[in-house]
Amino acid sequence: ESYDGYEIYSLVNAGVNIINVDMTLHDNEYFQKIKGALELAQKIPENVPSAYKCPIGLSVTISATKPIDVDERVDIIILKDVTSTNQLYEFKKQNKKLSSMAILFWPPLLGILDLHELIKARKPVFYMNPSIAEDYYKCPDNNRKLLIQVRDLITNKFDGIIIKYRGDELPIECMQAFVRATEVLEKNTNPTTEYFDKSSPLLLPVLQPYTAALSASIAAVTCGARAIFVFTTTGSSAKDMSCASPPCYVFAITRSETTARKMHLYRKVMPLLYQEKRLSSWQEERLARTAFGVQFCLKRDLLDYKAKLVVLAPSDQGAAYCNGFQIATVSEVMKLFLCQKKEN
Repeated sequence: ESYDGYEIYSLVNAGVNIINVDMTLHDNEYFQKIKGALELAQKIPENVPSAYKCPIGLSVTISATKPIDVDERVDIIILKDVTSTNQLYEFKKQNKKLSSMAILFWPPLLGILDLHELIKARKPVFYMNPSIAEDYYKCPDNNRKLLIQVRDLITNKFDGIIIKYRGDELPIECMQAFVRATEVLEKNTNPTTEYFDKSSPLLLPVLQPYTAALSASIAAVTCGARAIFVFTTTGSSAKDMSCASPPCYVFAITRSETTARKMHLYRKVMPLLYQEKRLSSWQEERLARTAFGVQFCLKRDLLDYKAKLVVLAPSDQGAAYCNGFQIATVSEVMKLFLCQKKEN
């Protein structure tokens, strides 16, 4: 049975960021219903008026042996029936339109048995337990069991979780409990030592974007920053920041809606779609984007005016990646932004 726009809206509010359609089980008519429901969900006004709505990602599951034409709205491909790396390369070669999209597949089928190898390669990894939602509603001690599962997900650094549920009601309560458990457990982690453990075994030459992201994470831990803002065009900088696993909020500010939807693949990263008019000066543009992120956080009580934040951004508009970071307070950012608005 297909979800309607209001049901998808409820799921998104509960913590769901990507809706998947298994095209090996459903036809194009079903896909179009979900696509239309997604469009409706994005148009539903929020109970508390807000200037921002988080883009919803759309993925489809297809078979490597029976590829199909994929709609332009699709952001992510989940590939079934992959038995070798050669088969994956051949699939990409024959389906060039799909090869440029984000593709997820089941690693053990490719001989990758060690999860840590995938993490080192900085690949998005999702946990899949088909019965996790059913178990939550059947188990009398469901919250405790879910807490144990979430702890394992955080320990193993999964980027997300795939949930299947065929019950009569939406798994809203399960999703909300999952989000609460994640927040509680992440607050009790102490990753400072882990950052230095990550930096010491890095083999030279180290890619500069990842070095900058790791440095920004260490700076955030050291100075007690409450948030990191990262500017990104393609999502690569946000991916690097996700791998650095900072303990604070991470907001990836981008002008591309497609990029914003794909960034749901990366752990801890929340995409912010910035659509204001581009300013001629990069310094002014950078300050405007930072202020946009700060205002978003202030409206939701994620930051206060005394809070520190780290801004990871390119040094100029022509830079290909984020090559530096700054530490500032919320009050400093807002004062500079208000002065800039008065001057303009």
